[in-house]
Amino acid sequence: MIDIVLMRKGNSYIPFSEEDRQAGFVYSEHEMLRAKITGAKKERAYKELCAYMGSCQYISELGINENMNTKFKVDYLTRLKCGFVDGTVFDDNGLLHWIVKSLSYENCDQAESHNFIKQALEEHAALAGVFDVEQYLRVLNEKESCIR
Repeated sequence: MIDIVLMRKGNSYIPFSEEDRQAGFVYSEHEMLRAKITGAKKERAYKELCAYMGSCQYISELGINENMNTKFKVDYLTRLKCGFVDGTVFDDNGLLHWIVKSLSYENCDQAESHNFIKQALEEHAALAGVFDVEQYLRVLNEKESCIR
């Protein structure tokens, strides 16, 4: 089973990206395929965001340390490490707290989201002991539940 993103165009479904088109070549032409389709309002970074969130989950399961034992903690610390922050605040005790940026479509454009996720996946790959991001993404894809 492969996972690709399609768009409906008229009476046809076409691959969303070149990667999706290439991935579909594992099936022969005119072969009957079964598909489960779900909608997405904004596809621009869907695969990247799924890979990032799956990576956060994967890193949390590696048991690196107590500060990174949940997907939320890994996500938060990754945003800090990559400088993906909106600002800072001081609490009543004078302690500094970082406010991380949101990846929502309203708060983050495609270029900014792409750059952050690219940097984040490089950091995660290094944490996992894999220094080639493409190889790291293959590891995540093997853990199918990670990417979805």
